[in-house]
Amino acid sequence: MDTTNLNIRNIYFYDKIIIALEGLPSKVLFVVDENVLMLTPELSLFLKGKKALILNLDESQKNLQTVDKVYEFLFQNQTTETLVAIGGGILGDVALYAAATFKRGIPFIMVPTTLLSMVDSSVGGKSGVNYKGIKNYIGVFKNPDQVLIAPSFLKTLELKELRSGLGELFKYSLLGEKDIEWELRNNQDFASLSYHKLIEKALRFKSIVVEKDFRDISHRNILNLGHNTAHGLETLSKGALTHGEAVALGLLVELRLSEKIFMLPKEVRVDLTNLMKSFGMRTSFPIKDYEELILAMKKDKKNDESMRFTLLKEVGQPIIKITVEKEDLLFAFNVIME
Repeated sequence: MDTTNLNIRNIYFYDKIIIALEGLPSKVLFVVDENVLMLTPELSLFLKGKKALILNLDESQKNLQTVDKVYEFLFQNQTTETLVAIGGGILGDVALYAAATFKRGIPFIMVPTTLLSMVDSSVGGKSGVNYKGIKNYIGVFKNPDQVLIAPSFLKTLELKELRSGLGELFKYSLLGEKDIEWELRNNQDFASLSYHKLIEKALRFKSIVVEKDFRDISHRNILNLGHNTAHGLETLSKGALTHGEAVALGLLVELRLSEKIFMLPKEVRVDLTNLMKSFGMRTSFPIKDYEELILAMKKDKKNDESMRFTLLKEVGQPIIKITVEKEDLLFAFNVIME
């Protein structure tokens, strides 16, 4: 086992996740992604005879109805024991929200199984579920008691899921994480990437930001780069875009805004576009109704009638809470139009 030296407690790396799971106390409950279970025979074998809730979730099911299924599972087992979630970001959000609120909080361990959840959603202590079509509108602040990471899980992922993880990694590189930028620029295919290094650097970067502003009042807003547009695109796409794909497209839009407002060099956006293409990622999306997209963005929990963005003055110099005029936003959308 290799234990990370991060500025956030209880994050551990393992060569094989079964080694981590075998070290857990005997009285734990599991909530597990069905697809992970199907693709990981050793996990199926490990869970035999154990109490596990198996879920197959997509973004449309990240809601209070699914949380209630977890509540019922916990209630039927009358537990105050640890809940262990094995899956990606959607399952992790639902399970963490349930663990944080059931009996005013029970211990929680996250085992992320996607690149996106390994580099982003498994740490930071924010968990949200969607409500009335608004992404992450209801949520809590609670750190998992432990995060157990086995990059070997990534071997089970389709390219679409790996690409989704890149969206957040691009964001970290634009915010100034130079090691991530170097790794992505010098290994422009999925087989060559050092996932352990990328995950560790991402978690280190995010943990430092989160420690300064756990409840997302000010400094942590830098992590919203690309996300204002992304959440609107996710809503508009009705599941056609993964979160990471939407973030990558959102970065292109918000870099264009940064060019307009802060004179960010156009080359930053061009370089990102080329990098996205080298990994086979889409750099455009058909926006049929600008007004519908803007309305979806205004429903984001970070906004009211005005839309506030995190933009870049330079790479590594984010500026938070920038109000953007509608005409500037409409102009910026053009960079991702098909």
